[in-house]
Amino acid sequence: MKTIAVVNSKGGCGKTTSAINLAACLGWRGSSVVLVDLDPQGHATLGVSMQCWNDFGLYEVFANRAEINDVIIPDVVAGIDLIPATRKLADAEALLADWPREKELALKLGCLSREYDYAIIDCPPNLGLLTVNALLAADEVLVPVEMSLFGVDSANRLTKLIHELEERHDTQIPFRILPTMVDSRTRLARSFLRQIWERYPDEILPLMVHYTVRVREAVCKGLPIIDYASSSQVATDYRHLAAEMATPEKEAVPPVTSIAVVAEERQLDPALAFQ
Repeated sequence: MKTIAVVNSKGGCGKTTSAINLAACLGWRGSSVVLVDLDPQGHATLGVSMQCWNDFGLYEVFANRAEINDVIIPDVVAGIDLIPATRKLADAEALLADWPREKELALKLGCLSREYDYAIIDCPPNLGLLTVNALLAADEVLVPVEMSLFGVDSANRLTKLIHELEERHDTQIPFRILPTMVDSRTRLARSFLRQIWERYPDEILPLMVHYTVRVREAVCKGLPIIDYASSSQVATDYRHLAAEMATPEKEAVPPVTSIAVVAEERQLDPALAFQ
């Protein structure tokens, strides 16, 4: 099982939307996927038309009051099971602070390694213990970054935390940068896209998620974008994301290519390479 944590401490960057749609597109490709809602706000749960405030969830799993298999909701979307956020998840930070439990989520998800091809974790919009658990559980981290000063600053803060955790735990935490909500017609968006490419030339994905009202419409319907507007540009964007993030031995996709390399080959400004 490949575990992908979708992380950014800034709200409104497309984090939860990307987690839901990455999971849905991996499921569309035929993989078995569990979507883990680690955000006490429960937006990933709500985004697939579920509300589980009074049910058992990850808090009970962390407190050893339930097994992780017991809190899974099957088939919330085709090919996707859900570990929902519940009312008590907000108390998990304090629970985890009582012990050196930065790898508790990794231990719990390990029980599912033979049942799923992918676990997609939607993290809370902060850099607390829940997020630290997700980072240390992840085989790869996806960092959605919207085209703003706050978005770029949040990505920089997150990468600093990643490097600190790598040093503390003597491990590697690979991460990929995903530009989101991109309106490439504007100079401002192109400027921030160029900044991100210059700061993370090897980590930025060779694709972007374009801005469109279709995403908000899909959220209101509780549907992934590939079910709501399968022929839209943003649905194509998320299908490409799934292809890039897929495990090579499970899915025949080309290797990830640096945006810098593609820009050079096309003789383009890197900010325009993947319009």
